[in-house]
Amino acid sequence: MLRSVLAGCLAASLAVSGCAAVFDRSSVVPPADRYEEFHPVGFDRPIRIYDDAEDEDFESLLTSYRGWAAHWPGARSGLNILALSGGGQHGAFGAGVLAGWTDSGNRPRFDMVTGISTGALIAPFAFLGSGYDERLKRFYTKTSTKDILTVSLSGLLGGRGSFASTAPLAVAIERELDDDLIRAIGREARAGRSLLIGTTNIDAERPVLWDIGAMAQVDTPEARAMIRRVILASAAIPIAFEPVRIPVTDGTLQREELHVDGGLTRQIFVYPGNLDMRQVLRIMGASGKKNTIWLLQNQRLERSFEAQSLGIAKVGKRTVDMMIQSQSIGDVDYILSLAARDGFRAHTLSIPRSFEEEPEAVFDSEFMNALYDLGFDIGRSGTQWQRNAQRRFD
Repeated sequence: MLRSVLAGCLAASLAVSGCAAVFDRSSVVPPADRYEEFHPVGFDRPIRIYDDAEDEDFESLLTSYRGWAAHWPGARSGLNILALSGGGQHGAFGAGVLAGWTDSGNRPRFDMVTGISTGALIAPFAFLGSGYDERLKRFYTKTSTKDILTVSLSGLLGGRGSFASTAPLAVAIERELDDDLIRAIGREARAGRSLLIGTTNIDAERPVLWDIGAMAQVDTPEARAMIRRVILASAAIPIAFEPVRIPVTDGTLQREELHVDGGLTRQIFVYPGNLDMRQVLRIMGASGKKNTIWLLQNQRLERSFEAQSLGIAKVGKRTVDMMIQSQSIGDVDYILSLAARDGFRAHTLSIPRSFEEEPEAVFDSEFMNALYDLGFDIGRSGTQWQRNAQRRFD
């Protein structure tokens, strides 16, 4: 389980921190007073924005929506936004829900899909539609730990900044997100649909939203490589996995940013809170329509009682679990408040407390198969989505 890995890494890092070398990156990062002026190398159009940006920073985004207004699918009947949370191997639940939803015949064609961490791995396939359900099933039921990471304590002392290398995951991402799939994302983006992936700029301590559709439209080998790096970064748990280096430039200087798991700053997201979504809906011709947000949590959100062991690994795991769960609940509540403000209906779904199985490894295929089957049944029935927005805010 990824949370267990992180808890163990935190404990072990305390033991080795006294002898670890200091790796100074001050000469390779953008200047602190103008780091926002730097953009990823290879792109001459806006492809990302800070999730906590101010109102005036959204003008380029609003311009994009104006250009897409005539093509935005579903605008007459309302928009559908799917948000996919983090959760490591628990992403098998989300993959199963999507497949079961397809089987029910009621799965919408989403106008916007967002993803964080394991949700970032699911999001491109969810965005492209039900024809990719089998690829998701294969990834989340056939994958084992060795397919995702290799563990080496030398990483802390060797300048990698982590206990494990995600080189195997990078290979898997390159294999699954091949050139044809990325071009398909670009075509859908040109038709007015949005695919957003969240990372954390750990230098700036800020959440970053990447417009994968805009990146895919650039259609160069470098752009496709950057898309894969962004998705890898979104799943790179700090300390456990090495941060991903993103080359950036201000047009004169070239520097680098370090990006890690989007779950460090957000467990799930839909759109920046400072964005005037009501204006966007007017631009898209969707004001007053049946606009819906679907929040698919690859996590348990219900609290549980368990006699706590005093072993340091157990305490560490419980601590990390509680922090992630509390952040997840806060993120969901925040999104529900946005939905109420902007006139969206909001539906939430998470792993039920009744599912009590625990994984035996970081990526346990037997556990993931059980979770996938549970998600499939829930997705097909369609009865466990909760109208939290109505219950909490009406």
